[in-house]
Amino acid sequence: MNNRRLITERERPLTASGFRVMKGEREFITYQRDATIRVWHQPNPDSYAPHFHSAIEVCVPLLGGCEVTVSGKVYHVQAGEVLFVPSDATHALRMAAGSERYLIIFEHNAAFTMKEFAALHPMMRQPIYLTAECEATPIVRKTLMQLVDAYEAYTPLRNLRCYALLMDVFATLGELYLPNVANSAEMNDIHRRLSGEDAFNRALDYLNKNYAENITLDVLADYAGFSRYTLSRMFSRHTGATFIQYLNARRVDMAAEMLSQSDLPVTQVALRVGFGSIATFNRVFRTQKGCTPSQYRNVYLELRK
Repeated sequence: MNNRRLITERERPLTASGFRVMKGEREFITYQRDATIRVWHQPNPDSYAPHFHSAIEVCVPLLGGCEVTVSGKVYHVQAGEVLFVPSDATHALRMAAGSERYLIIFEHNAAFTMKEFAALHPMMRQPIYLTAECEATPIVRKTLMQLVDAYEAYTPLRNLRCYALLMDVFATLGELYLPNVANSAEMNDIHRRLSGEDAFNRALDYLNKNYAENITLDVLADYAGFSRYTLSRMFSRHTGATFIQYLNARRVDMAAEMLSQSDLPVTQVALRVGFGSIATFNRVFRTQKGCTPSQYRNVYLELRK
């Protein structure tokens, strides 16, 4: 087993916001133990070079503004506005003089498995920029500031409380997003396909709960009452991934959580999330996370010292 240290001290630069754990452009988000959400407060100008991570990032300027570049597109996010950066999107951030902001960073796959989220997957794959003119902006900002208060209170179950507030945020965004989808040329028949969408949501809910089982596209298609071909097309349309890509991503996300927060052997982790072969687990994990499971764990072991 390769126990070589993945992150050197040089790759753990100390910034005004604290330690950032980097390997090239990949950032390993550091969470407090048993938490999967992080709030960074920055009262002074700061900047981050292009990087990416598996978590969703929310930029909430309090004073001044932030210039955020996501996949080559520049957003000038001002106080009173909000920008959501999707997971694994390369982005950079630069604060203007006299600025102050919160960054809220959270893992989403472990929590957002309710069947209603299937309809929101296309929305969550793109940056969401809530300008000052958007009717949802004050509602979302108010909820996000309640999240900050809950995070900083250090009360029991604060992680759960923060995710409950995030659910509220995405419910608000979904209510804004879905009518636009229903009126678009691409999806103007959504109402005629409502029963099919509901069946797909049930299938996705089943997959999210049973990802560790020997689940196949045929098994899931039979459960949902679709043909194999129809279910495959629905996965591509709703999630932007094939069935096996989505299943592997779900398994790897859950494995990453176990590796960072438990002492289970890597082989046991692989089996618990549904990989029957350690070689396949290592290959898929490296493809998605850019390192082996052992290296990933060592990053978090180093942080605990």
